[in-house]
Amino acid sequence: MLRPVVRVLISRFSIAFIELVIAVPMALGVREVWSRLWQQPDLHEQIETIGGLGIIMIGLGVVLEERGALRQIFGLAPAPDEAWQAHLDHNCHHAGLGQLVLGLFAEISIELTKIPNSVIYTGEVDDWLVAAGCIMVGVGGLLLIRHAVVLLFLLRRQFLAAEGNLHP
Repeated sequence: MLRPVVRVLISRFSIAFIELVIAVPMALGVREVWSRLWQQPDLHEQIETIGGLGIIMIGLGVVLEERGALRQIFGLAPAPDEAWQAHLDHNCHHAGLGQLVLGLFAEISIELTKIPNSVIYTGEVDDWLVAAGCIMVGVGGLLLIRHAVVLLFLLRRQFLAAEGNLHP
């Protein structure tokens, strides 16, 4: 019963759609945080925004990385077009790793602002730490959009050309 649902959820079109949907709050969050950075002493809202977006990136990164494992778990592999599916798995693994690393660095920068100043004094660099997290989320959003475009338009053509099956 779950197999058809998982097949749809891990299709390249669903992944691209999910990535584009997630890129919207990432862009809005980065814009909002960046516009208010260095303007107010209380960074609580900015810290929560970047921290939340970092968690979303980490979660998405793990799912993308493990597309191949999900296919195995739900009995979707091997598929009739296994070479193509393996190529998608490989591509998603790389994109997922990028999201995971960028999300973790965004989280690290945010968590550094939460350490009490009696342990590590970050009072004067909190803005810069939030800015670093904001940059990580922004780059992650750009990579999501790029990966969605690759999944939707370029990947199949590149794969067929590499396999020698593309005829002009």
